[in-house]
Amino acid sequence: MRESRPPTPRVMSDLLSTRLHALANLSAATTSLRVERKFGLTLLEWRSLGQLGGFAPLSLKQLAARAGLDKSYASRTISGLIERGLVASERNGADARGVMLSLTDEGKALYEAGFNDAVARNERLLAPLRDEQRLQLIEILGLLGVSARHALEDERKAAAGEAVDEPTLPAKAGASARQPAEGSVDLVEMRYLVARLQELVNPG
Repeated sequence: MRESRPPTPRVMSDLLSTRLHALANLSAATTSLRVERKFGLTLLEWRSLGQLGGFAPLSLKQLAARAGLDKSYASRTISGLIERGLVASERNGADARGVMLSLTDEGKALYEAGFNDAVARNERLLAPLRDEQRLQLIEILGLLGVSARHALEDERKAAAGEAVDEPTLPAKAGASARQPAEGSVDLVEMRYLVARLQELVNPG
């Protein structure tokens, strides 16, 4: 029987943020090797193509924000893609100083092939999970995204000198604790799913 509540982390590797960071690094490393081998793209080039394939036209600033890139990295990456004939740039009608970026026909074909391959990789990663576990994972990641954004907002306020509520340690086992609010994250299930994901990407 699974324990009624997750144990308090004892070392850094027990923390959810550490586990998610390790998982993201493994996923990025796998993607980097694969897109270079199959499509001749770097990871940054693939991320840029992916954003343009889904949301073009974008300004360089919008692309950098969506892809999580520094603007200078995004600029160099896009310049290379333009030289290869995968990305086209046009003057922004609303801002004569800026340009809007989109994929060329060749870029669109490469994006479609790359995205189909990404969907297959996604399925391979999730294959050991049952349908209900996949749905739970999607819901949990959405809830954690909201929670993480709130945490970031609080830290920005604290850095600006505003008062914020500091996080506290959870109640120890056996101590009275508040009942979880309706729609809140099931922490036991979340810990289980994160552990299973670690096993999938780092077997043995």
